[in-house]
Amino acid sequence: MREYALSGSVRFDTTDGVQRVDEGLAAGVVPLAEQQFSVSDVESDLRVGEDGAVSGTVTNDGPVEARSVVVQYTGDDPSLIPIESSAAVGSLGSGESTDFELPMAVGGEAEDGLRSVDLAVRYRNDEGERRADETLALDASVAPERDRFGVEITNRTIESGGTRTVDVAVTNNLDETAADVEARLFANDPLDTGDTDSGYVRSLDPGETATMTFELTATGTATPGSTYPISLDFRYDDADGDSHLTDTYRVPIDVVEAEGGGLPLPLIVVALLIVGTAGLVAYRRRQ
Repeated sequence: MREYALSGSVRFDTTDGVQRVDEGLAAGVVPLAEQQFSVSDVESDLRVGEDGAVSGTVTNDGPVEARSVVVQYTGDDPSLIPIESSAAVGSLGSGESTDFELPMAVGGEAEDGLRSVDLAVRYRNDEGERRADETLALDASVAPERDRFGVEITNRTIESGGTRTVDVAVTNNLDETAADVEARLFANDPLDTGDTDSGYVRSLDPGETATMTFELTATGTATPGSTYPISLDFRYDDADGDSHLTDTYRVPIDVVEAEGGGLPLPLIVVALLIVGTAGLVAYRRRQ
């Protein structure tokens, strides 16, 4: 920090009323360093398609106290949606630090990886004037998208032409409680949903698993030894009360031979037609 020279003069009146000027005044002045801030200890739990937060520690690197300090997100990345665009952290003396957190969501179409997040620190100086340091940026990692719920069927077989209940274990993979979890089962021919095609759980804590029971039917045209898909989706409320609808989950179902060794329904129908036709021909010949 360099020293600057100041020169000046003093005008005054003597005791005799005569005006005089002293122009020989000089002094050296060293200005204070620029008021700046820094960010450290950055942490991120951002994930594609979910709410999260970026947190860290802000430090007053300037020479004087900063009052009413606010850390503000100033980026324009369309895939980062601030839930709260700023965080007030109070006053910081020179060299003092404090933690902050900026909640934000990541769009479902975003790419995972490292992101540069632009920040500004706004404050008031000791004279109450508003000032800002708009030069800050931090690196925040964005994790890839994940299934919000884990779906598992312990027994995924069904007899051709049969109906059974299917128990589906649903696990909350989120980092927050999911409330009013509603599941809906969908199936296409030769599978069909029964009278119970929806399930409900009042709430699921992170990592918690609940079992939902559905009814499933395999028509007689379902071929034993074949695998067909069923689909589920979930509607739920997050910790902020916002409602979400998940993508569709596809689960395989294996069709097996009906117990008892009977012929599959299509073969039975064909056999009856053959027998009936043969009987009609024989009857006409007798006529």
